[in-house]
Parts: sequence; C-alpha cells; structure tokens
Amino acid sequence: MTRARALLLVAVLGVSLVAARAAVPSAGPRRHEVRMRSVSFSPAELRVAPGDTVVWRNTDIVRHDAVRPGLFDTGELQSGDSARWVAADTGTFTYRCTIHARMRGRLVVARE
Repeated sequence: MTRARALLLVAVLGVSLVAARAAVPSAGPRRHEVRMRSVSFSPAELRVAPGDTVVWRNTDIVRHDAVRPGLFDTGELQSGDSARWVAADTGTFTYRCTIHARMRGRLVVARE
C-alpha cells in the first residue's frame, strides 16, 4: 500500500468514526428511586436532570409521604406503595415526610 493510500484510508476511517459518534442518541430521561425505610429517605440527597423521573417507594412497615409544597406531594404511601414525579425546573428542593418530622430529603435538579 502506498503512503498516499494509507493516509487516505486513515482519513476516511476518522471521518466515519466522527459520523458514527454524532449518530448515537443521547441517553434521554432516567428513572431514579428513593426508598422510604427505617423512617428515612434513601438516598437522602439525589441529583437528577430535568425530565428525569423520581420514584418514591415505601419499603418500611409504616406509612410515609414525600412533600415539597407547591412542587409535589406523593400522598400517603402504605408499605409497598410508590409514587412518581417528573423533574421540570432546575434547583435544589428539600422535602419531608409530614407524618414523621425527622424524615427529610433533598433533590438537586441540574442540567448535566
């Protein structure tokens, strides 16, 4: 193979690789889970992107909720129940269980 042909082949392969990378779609919205257990939220702080879904799942033996007034309210969740919310706006949002005052969590909604 001549040097000129080898360089041409390398250039064509390079362009093909760039085109293939551009064609790969972004990951898109993701699903995150917060478990309610041992009278706490786990994880206590969660970072998500706008469009992501947050699911609160009660794996405890007592009822819980997750409330951020004006943003979301899961309603009362019995053991085994879950509720979901889709993050829209960016910001840091603290929330709590209105049934158990010491249960607090934080959502950080930020663009990646």
